[in-house]
Amino acid sequence: MNQKSKLSEMLIAFFICTTCITILQGVLGLLLYPEEKLGYDAFLTPPLCGAISVLLGVVTWSKKELSVKQVLFRRGIHLLLIESMVFGLNYLAGNIFPLKESLALALGIALVFVAVYVILWINDKKSAASFNQKLKEYQAAQLS
Repeated sequence: MNQKSKLSEMLIAFFICTTCITILQGVLGLLLYPEEKLGYDAFLTPPLCGAISVLLGVVTWSKKELSVKQVLFRRGIHLLLIESMVFGLNYLAGNIFPLKESLALALGIALVFVAVYVILWINDKKSAASFNQKLKEYQAAQLS
C-alpha cells in the first residue's frame, strides 16, 4: 500500500469513526444523562477521539501480508488501545463512571470499532469489484 492510499484510508476511517463516535455520544448521553446539556466544546470530542483512534491504528500496519490470526490479534490490540484512550481521557477529565455506564461505554466503543471496519470492508469490496470489472473490460478489448 503506497503513502497516498494509506492517507486516503486514514481519512476515510477518520470520518467514519468521527460520525460513529458522534452518534454513540448522542445515544449514550440521551440514555444515561438525559438531563445534561453540553456546550460547544462537546463538538470537539468526536474528532479528537476519531483522530487518535485512527493514529492508534498504526499497530495494524505491516509491510508483509498478515495471516487472519495476526490481523485479528492486531485489531484486538487496536481496540484495547482505543478503549484505554477513551477511558484514560475521561479519567483525566475527572469523569469516572459507575460499572453499568462503563460497560455501556466499552460496548459502544467496540460497536463503533466494528462498524468502522465493516464500512471500510464494504468500501474496499466495492472498489475491488469495480477494478475487476474494468480489468475484464480491458482484457476483452485487448483480445478483440
